[in-house]
Amino acid sequence: MVVRLFIAGFASFVAGLSYLTGLARLMTGMLIGFGAFAAAFFGFLFALPVNEDRLWFPVYDNAPSWPFFLIAVILLGLTVTLFLFKTRTVGKEPVSGLHFKYLCAGIAGFLTSLFLSSVYLFPSDARRLAMDSTSLESEVLIGVCLFIIGVSLSSYFFYRASRGSSARHPDLMRRFVLGLFTFLQFDKMPLLVAYLLIYSPDTKLIYPNLAAFALASSIPVAIFLLITTLETRDTS
Repeated sequence: MVVRLFIAGFASFVAGLSYLTGLARLMTGMLIGFGAFAAAFFGFLFALPVNEDRLWFPVYDNAPSWPFFLIAVILLGLTVTLFLFKTRTVGKEPVSGLHFKYLCAGIAGFLTSLFLSSVYLFPSDARRLAMDSTSLESEVLIGVCLFIIGVSLSSYFFYRASRGSSARHPDLMRRFVLGLFTFLQFDKMPLLVAYLLIYSPDTKLIYPNLAAFALASSIPVAIFLLITTLETRDTS
């Protein structure tokens, strides 16, 4: 576990440093491309027969695979778009306390979205025993909707925070926001929620369709990364 945490921390550090040093397009392409790969992997997983005894990734229920493949195609399209368009210079907004408020709102929004939605996404044992399957699925759907709304709003706040600039370092805020966003692993949050809705070896209570819905929140995250990467305030 310690080694895994060290590897994850090091990967976050490298990704954040890549943005700070100007490798934004390459890093964004890798992040969105990884999301497309993960979605395609889940689609391939549910295209296979149900097998609870599979060692590498057991599947406990049948589910259509096309929603995952559709998300993979959309993310792949955004990745291609990233490399087709040139970076464009946009209007400057003098950095102020408002941009840091947006930044704090984005961080708080992502964390709140995860923990608030988890109340509905992962009910306690007592609630699972007291409620029927239809009611449980309705609660999970509420949690997924809260998560998608929270992630989308938080991505917008991060984008607004990235628009701050100064005469001396016009592009620093954009790089800082992208680096912090990646360092905190917010780009992986949709994948985490989808994974937890698919893989539940203890209860075997999974929601593949809702997992695809939750994974769709990676699209607004990818759009934020794409737009912020293609915008620059450095005219030198």
